[in-house]
Amino acid sequence: MFDVLIVGAGMVGASLACALGDKNCTSDRNLKVGIIEVNGNFLRGEFTADGRASAIAYGSSQIWQNIGVWGGMQRRGVTPMYTIQVSEGDLPYQVQLRCEDMGQAALGYIVENSVTLASLWEFARECQNLELICPAKILDIEYVRDRDVMRVKISSEIGEQYLETKLLVGADGGRSLVRQLANIAIDQHLYEQTCIVTTIQSEKPHQNFAYERFQASGPFAILPLGSDRACIVWTATTDETPHLLALEESTFLQELAKRFGQPLMERLGNIKVISRERASYVPRWMHSQTYIQSRLALIGDAAHTTHPIAGQGMNLGIRDVNALANVLKAAHQNHEDLGAIAVLKRYEAKRKWDNLGVIWLTDISNRLFSNHNWFFKVLRRFGLLLLQISPLKRVLMYFMMGLHQV
Repeated sequence: MFDVLIVGAGMVGASLACALGDKNCTSDRNLKVGIIEVNGNFLRGEFTADGRASAIAYGSSQIWQNIGVWGGMQRRGVTPMYTIQVSEGDLPYQVQLRCEDMGQAALGYIVENSVTLASLWEFARECQNLELICPAKILDIEYVRDRDVMRVKISSEIGEQYLETKLLVGADGGRSLVRQLANIAIDQHLYEQTCIVTTIQSEKPHQNFAYERFQASGPFAILPLGSDRACIVWTATTDETPHLLALEESTFLQELAKRFGQPLMERLGNIKVISRERASYVPRWMHSQTYIQSRLALIGDAAHTTHPIAGQGMNLGIRDVNALANVLKAAHQNHEDLGAIAVLKRYEAKRKWDNLGVIWLTDISNRLFSNHNWFFKVLRRFGLLLLQISPLKRVLMYFMMGLHQV
């Protein structure tokens, strides 16, 4: 019998497992936690270095620091963002967000996903109260009413078996099987956009600048890596995506340079694509109508997904982890039933409105900036000018950095 059984050992699920681990907190040693992961490469320490990276807000880095995993990420390499420049293409309407304006060492960090996963799994292996069930996949879940437990049917290398837990946590992504099996309804809509992800290397160092350049097709983000690399998240329309993905490398590079703009190309010098492939995904607005049921909770993309504008998706998941871990650890210390609705409602109350607020704000921002309408052009340029006023800019930075949830 597990106290907590987590489905999905990606960045969010593994973060929760580490937060409940006993490596740095011996009082959690009698809290039995299991984590189910289908990808057997993780168990072998193989985390695909495909260049994908996440923008980690300063507040999220503090959450990982408190868990004890941030040091492992720093050892493997994280890139601080000192300045974020937000602009509408090459027009002079731009806002610069600087870490010194908030008195912090960085606005946030760009961390390659392989670095995050390697650090989390290293930490998880050192927790005596965690059991890694990998490779394995869930087949079904059932709430056993007479015993008041959640029973999970899984398939692994040793065949099919049943596990029982006081609390089942779905951390298995935007198309969560846990959520589907629990019949939890969602509200959602797809964007007529595709995000193309690639990694470039520049002739000159980027000096830890990040850029969010709004264009008619959608935001174009340049996220610094190391000293001279950058992760590009290029939002293209659904119609132009097949053409862009099919371009030869030299032509693709020319199209990239156009999106960078002349001033930025002069600052960075020549660029070249260094990632092996052009990854792509379709952004989706999704929110679960509830995050909880008796003996069940959803976190991260299993509960909500958002447009990648401003890079808030992963940070919402990390804040979910922080809230749920704090609620469960407090309940455990008070000898409460971890899967009881009364306990889980505390988690949902802490997270629902923050998540909803961010996914609505990113949706509105994307719609405002991703069009040719003259009224919205005037409105967004006025908005960028308005944000140059110090008090408004500080409020924006405070929330973007996740300081309200630390």
